[in-house]
Amino acid sequence: MPRVSMVTLAELAALACPYCGRTIPADDPGAVSAATVWGWCGVKLTADDEVQGLLLLAPADEPGHARLTCAWVRPGATGAGYGRQLVQGAAAGLVSRKARVVIARGSRTTVTCQAPPRDFLRAVGFTRGREDRMWRLELDRAVLGERAGVRGVFERFWESLRPVTPPEPAGGAISGRTNHA
Repeated sequence: MPRVSMVTLAELAALACPYCGRTIPADDPGAVSAATVWGWCGVKLTADDEVQGLLLLAPADEPGHARLTCAWVRPGATGAGYGRQLVQGAAAGLVSRKARVVIARGSRTTVTCQAPPRDFLRAVGFTRGREDRMWRLELDRAVLGERAGVRGVFERFWESLRPVTPPEPAGGAISGRTNHA
């Protein structure tokens, strides 16, 4: 069963892109900034005890915005929905940290882990920004709109944080009733 989890700075060195071999060092300014602001710098998807995909983010210059810095799904694992799950996990984590937008550079010709395919970005909810290569994912619309995937992740996340209401004490102590015989 695939599992999405947050990525910390300590994990970065072991998460090389399987296509180009690129790793993000733990002292990368974007990763450090993300860990400082959000407590994590990305999400990874693990299946069968192996990392199958990675999505890294950094805070963007504009408040409430995040920038996608790296995204990949291992060869042989593409087409299984892992990329969508990575975006959904990142979106849920960002919304809980009050981020509103994710910016990504997409490519149609020279696809890299720094610029994922534009067709992938479009398929997971990004729209084209003002510049041809920049794409935006509006988290408030994605989470609150009808994109059930991101919305479902968000709702499950918040449901897990709701406090459980304890049962009333036996004997009606809250209402002032007592059960004296």
